[in-house]
Amino acid sequence: MNKSIHKKFPFSIIMALLIMTGCSERSESAPEASYSIPFRENEQKAESTQDQDGFSAAVDSLSESCRDIFEEAARTKTTDTLEIISRLVARIGESGYPAVDCQNQVNMVNSDQAVSFCKQAEEGKNAELTIFTAEYTGGVTQYNLQAEAGKLSVAKSYYHYEDGKLNQKSTYTYPADFWQYTDEGYLLFRGSYFMQDYYIYTLSDVSACTALRVEPLDETCREMNRKYILPIGYGRNNLFLEDWSESDFGELDFYDLFDKCYPWVHGEEVPYKMDDNLGKGAVYRIPEEEFEQVICPYLQISLEMLRSKTTYFPEDHTYEYKPRGLHEAESGDVPYPEVVDCKNNPDGTVTLTVNAVFLRKDTSRAFAHEVVICPLEGGGFQYVSNRIIPSPDNCEPTWRRARLTEEQWKELYSR
Repeated sequence: MNKSIHKKFPFSIIMALLIMTGCSERSESAPEASYSIPFRENEQKAESTQDQDGFSAAVDSLSESCRDIFEEAARTKTTDTLEIISRLVARIGESGYPAVDCQNQVNMVNSDQAVSFCKQAEEGKNAELTIFTAEYTGGVTQYNLQAEAGKLSVAKSYYHYEDGKLNQKSTYTYPADFWQYTDEGYLLFRGSYFMQDYYIYTLSDVSACTALRVEPLDETCREMNRKYILPIGYGRNNLFLEDWSESDFGELDFYDLFDKCYPWVHGEEVPYKMDDNLGKGAVYRIPEEEFEQVICPYLQISLEMLRSKTTYFPEDHTYEYKPRGLHEAESGDVPYPEVVDCKNNPDGTVTLTVNAVFLRKDTSRAFAHEVVICPLEGGGFQYVSNRIIPSPDNCEPTWRRARLTEEQWKELYSR
């Protein structure tokens, strides 16, 4: 390959292209009601084999009808908030189109059109559907779906709001290698398309996986998900991947939990970072008060138990802490949780039934688990237990990578 090509791209961009997959359209969600996804600056326009005039007319109409929402969001810097996204979805619905947000946190409007399309497509009939997703980047994505003889073709266009209108940033057309309307109420489809920058470094097309929730969810379930489950998620921790309870914490990783809960307590990310020399492992001694005030508010656990599950130094009242290094990095393909049922228990706890939606595996139920929460006075809460619901269809958490053992750590860093 011509070396001059490499000089045009910074190392960070090269790495991003190498790890990027089209199946990461839905990334692990951020806490609370602010969700963000990367702006698709690198996408190139591709020729479509379908007529774009009707598509453009629909977007032109939305530019006008949604103008006030986009401009308010830009003025108040609230583009990525759930409140703005909810209003945008509703406004698109008023124009007669099915619409949902790109991270499935808002019920789809005009979902009856999507249901009808899926049923016709499943029956092998010819059918068409235009559906919009509101993006947390200040724009919308338009999907134009055509079904024929049980097969699905996709025309996907992303529009960003600027200079008073929605401007097209990318367009791709591709056949769906796989599509399904699932029992959980999702329309899933996957295909691949060419993107020059990506192809240069991977010699492959971009694989695009899309999951659109068609069936509505109870708002209580959504609120429970945003408060208790989404902020932890399935990446870089195993709180929801292991069976455990207050009587047996099993293989729960308290250091990963420390990383996840630290921002809740201190309002910032964990300050204990990897060494600048990536070949050297960083080791910290964290005062017991600091470590325990992060873990103990969210788990009913004795200090004796917590210290037995970690590396604790009684002589100076500290916990050993080693930040995750490159050898402990996880895959970027991680499912996202969705609470589908909520049950109040007589003892005041709440049992949440959660499905893991996993685009990489083309499933809206990679596995399911029950999480028991104990709400506390003042708005606090504790995790009481987690139980994986047995099923022969459960996917293994292939993205999960446990922290290095003491022996592995010494072998890598003590040279």
